[in-house]
Amino acid sequence: MKYSVLAFMSVILFLTSCNEAKERYIKEEGFVFGTTYHITYKYTRSLEKEMLERLRTYDASLSTYNKSSVISRVNRNEDVEVDTLFANVYNKAREVYELSGHRFDITIKPLSNLWRFNGDYPDTISVATYDSILAKVDSVRSFIGFDKTRLEGRRVVKDDERIMFEAAALAEGYGIDVAASVFDEYGVTDYMVELGGELHVKGLSPSNRKWRISVDKPVEGANELNRSSQILIGVTDAAVSTSGSYRQFYYVEDGRRLQHTIDPLTGRPVEHGMLSVTVVGPNTMTTDALSTTCMVLGPDKAIELVNSLEGIEAYLIYEDDDKVQHQLMSDGFKQLVVE
Repeated sequence: MKYSVLAFMSVILFLTSCNEAKERYIKEEGFVFGTTYHITYKYTRSLEKEMLERLRTYDASLSTYNKSSVISRVNRNEDVEVDTLFANVYNKAREVYELSGHRFDITIKPLSNLWRFNGDYPDTISVATYDSILAKVDSVRSFIGFDKTRLEGRRVVKDDERIMFEAAALAEGYGIDVAASVFDEYGVTDYMVELGGELHVKGLSPSNRKWRISVDKPVEGANELNRSSQILIGVTDAAVSTSGSYRQFYYVEDGRRLQHTIDPLTGRPVEHGMLSVTVVGPNTMTTDALSTTCMVLGPDKAIELVNSLEGIEAYLIYEDDDKVQHQLMSDGFKQLVVE
């Protein structure tokens, strides 16, 4: 009789264990590093804690807001060995630097500081302030250039100590890849990781279909509360990044609008009519870097570049001289659009 009771209890424990281990879609959201995150994934338990711990590792390497991070110490010319995260970003930055004809350059930080595109966005500056900034551009450009740096072993070598890195244009995307790596390591086959509007998806959504991603209308002043959709795309096993000129900018008193994207070759904010670029590719570090690159290049050169790259698609929204909006899609992007 004792054995029958024990066997019965064992069955109950087994069934309870199976029930607890059943996979389900979990949705979690929060606030980290000054922005929001949303994650949806199919698993037996929450992995949010593990993901946030991985992001803290990323922050300790690549955040310029973290004064003790690896990149901050490199910018201060300290004798520091860089970690694998920094090295991965550095090597990808060099790849896109060459690919873009030097129009993507993470040594642009001194120019960002000069134009006050460093997180401190005034509403308007005077013409005198604009002229003062412009007068300093050429002297700052003299020590801008990724080719003035190199990685020797685990140390960054600079030709000029004034060179500083601003890697946000691809490091933020890499942060999403780092977060997504947690789900890959736990064998999660269906997930969506979104951080600050960029995302990495795998498998299928809770609706058992490709993940539906909305591309925002590029409307000046749009935010989380009043945004609207331009188009809807369906993707799986891919990353999606969007860069735009309609949210981060300020004005000169004479009416000129200065968007936050700077052309490294001129040292000035870009002046063409590109409003928004959405790039789809294999990982968010790549799509992040390419969306910024396209913002610098302008519509024609951007679409030419994207069409030359395997596994990369893009959707561009721009306006002409008469402020009329137009759109361009890469050769394969139309296949992603959900009617």
